[in-house]
Amino acid sequence: MTYPQISLRYDQAKAHATIAAAICWLGVFAFVGLGTGDRSVFGPLKWSDFVHFYTLGDIARTHEASLLYDAVGQHARQAALVPASAEDGFIPVYAPQTALLFAPLSQLPYVAAGLVWALVTMGIYGGAVWMAWKPARLVLPDRRFLVAAALAFPPVWQLTIHGQTTALLLVAFAGGWWALEADRRVLAGLAFSLVSIKPQFGLVLAPVAILAGEGRLMAGVLIGIALQMLAAVAVFDASVLRAYVETLRRIPALTEVLEPQAFKMHSLRALTHMLPGPADLLVWSMLSITVIVATVCVWRRAQPWRIRVGVLVLASALVNPHLTIYDATLVVLPIIWIGGWLLEHQTQTDWYWQRVYWLGVAFLIPTAAVVKVQLSPILMVVLFAKIVRIACSAHATSNRPAGQPER
Repeated sequence: MTYPQISLRYDQAKAHATIAAAICWLGVFAFVGLGTGDRSVFGPLKWSDFVHFYTLGDIARTHEASLLYDAVGQHARQAALVPASAEDGFIPVYAPQTALLFAPLSQLPYVAAGLVWALVTMGIYGGAVWMAWKPARLVLPDRRFLVAAALAFPPVWQLTIHGQTTALLLVAFAGGWWALEADRRVLAGLAFSLVSIKPQFGLVLAPVAILAGEGRLMAGVLIGIALQMLAAVAVFDASVLRAYVETLRRIPALTEVLEPQAFKMHSLRALTHMLPGPADLLVWSMLSITVIVATVCVWRRAQPWRIRVGVLVLASALVNPHLTIYDATLVVLPIIWIGGWLLEHQTQTDWYWQRVYWLGVAFLIPTAAVVKVQLSPILMVVLFAKIVRIACSAHATSNRPAGQPER
């Protein structure tokens, strides 16, 4: 069996993954486990972002619609629930159905609820990795390496520390891919509708589905979103939908507050953010359109669903104007899908695994904090461009009449 190499021997790559996983997860356990109370011994609140969802869950459980988009009232509720979080503030911008998901956890003490959500997150992550790996298990047979590499992937332990909702996106894209493999487009759309939890991940999905003529897929998405909104109205009332629409209208004015520093972002916006004034939005828009067009081209070709959805996820990560490190956890899916497909169809895949290796390093080391340029989006762009070229050329080759030479 010939294993993928990353400019070093296979056993060295495996050792790197194992050591990185051990060190990173010891850090996670230390951050969460050390220190009494709700704050880590290192200072920050344990599962720092989860406190926001914990508060939303309590608001849903008590059916207080007026607090859902009231920043002042919501912070007062948060401080009452978790006094140690009084100095941590959040802008309420999440869709109302998000609160429903965390209502059961709000009945638990904060640390216990955070631990349960961390375990759920890792369970979903493990399940998504296993689903993505299963079609490629013959060419990627080393399960120990797979587990070590999956655990060493920097975004996932950042996700666990922050307590964010990225696990729901893993369900959306992994579930959507599984349904498409079974030729159940409406079901795939229902799965993809979970992207409404973080609608910035739908900036590629929507135009691709429309331009590729995926009517049943879009129907499933719309049905899923409608069901989520109906559930929100049933728990609260119709006023939350009006408040949410008004919040979405105000987001452009809140951009500077919502966007993290450049070294915390890993999409195209991390690069265009360095441009002055209107040039930032203009260049980001042009690059995003280019990425979307390339994704539509791949989607229209007779490619395996692993490639189509893998390119879709990579494109969604690149176009996302707010891709923080924990949301980059999604990239693990295309890495496995596309890597397995390449091993099945190409004899030379070293270039791919080298870029994956250095992408992991770039996620670990936020270069923009030192040199102002974030390397992770550059590596993702290079990876995306080459995968699109290979996918399209593979389609052209498969449809070439017998005996006709490749141009």
